[in-house]
Amino acid sequence: MKNIFIASFLIISTILTAQSNSNYDARLLELFSANEISEIIEEEPYRIQLIEYCLDHAFYFVETSKSKDFSERISGTIEIDDVENFNFFKLEIELLENDYQYFKVKDKDLLLVVKSGQHISTEMNK
Repeated sequence: MKNIFIASFLIISTILTAQSNSNYDARLLELFSANEISEIIEEEPYRIQLIEYCLDHAFYFVETSKSKDFSERISGTIEIDDVENFNFFKLEIELLENDYQYFKVKDKDLLLVVKSGQHISTEMNK
């Protein structure tokens, strides 16, 4: 009985240690469970690299300019409280393979520019 308890304790400790020593961006936990992340890392490591890259590099902001008219290219308006600290994937914007997207940021003089999937892939492969 004592051996079973010790073995169980060691297994649980190993699992908890493995989860706490994760090599992934903590923002992924807003999208996936720790188990899902572990599965993706194991089965599709490139996918996790792509997702992590997109968290910080799939977009950029530009100030709206009265000299340029982006109205024909605007895909919509989005709300971002803190443009310095947000999770891109929580915006639920689907990347287009060959085209950039432009979104007006509500209550700010900014446009969120979302890069094309092709551009992101090219950047990652540099």
